[in-house]
Amino acid sequence: MIKCLSPLMRAAGLSVLAATAMFSTNASANGYGVVNIGYGNVDTEVDSESDVSYSAAIGYQFHRQWYVEGGYVSLIDVDTDEQILSSKGPYVALLGKASSQQGELFYKIGVANIDIEQASINSGACGDDVLVCGYDDDVIAGLVGLGFDYYVGNQSMLRFEYSYFGGKDDFSAHVLNLGFRYNF
Repeated sequence: MIKCLSPLMRAAGLSVLAATAMFSTNASANGYGVVNIGYGNVDTEVDSESDVSYSAAIGYQFHRQWYVEGGYVSLIDVDTDEQILSSKGPYVALLGKASSQQGELFYKIGVANIDIEQASINSGACGDDVLVCGYDDDVIAGLVGLGFDYYVGNQSMLRFEYSYFGGKDDFSAHVLNLGFRYNF
């Protein structure tokens, strides 16, 4: 089922597109794409689980020390005999950086629209006569992160990153990522 994005996420996405269009003459020198794989721990009102996470994003350097980045993150996707837990969604972030000859140290501040789907199967917590219980909710979550992009070539970098997501209803996620960034 496809869900509509919240007005905040639509505005953030339009802002990223507008920034990209405004700076399109230099986009080939200042843009990048990044893919990450990592380990995420997600806490919700009901449960806490850890599993593999992944994300993909595009970014644009609009100032010598600032980037804007938009992407999609899958924090966790667990499907066992007892439960189903999935949390994923789009995000937009502002990155500040400090460069050196080895790479770029960065911090990230942003917002994400995380879709949480959770179901417990044959669980006593659901009630005696219920075989499946769960919920499906969208959470607007704040995002903070710290990382380092290590130069491995003229246009390629390895990314090491820690990110924290926090939102309503006791939602939180901690993610450690290893990624690849390509500058175009």
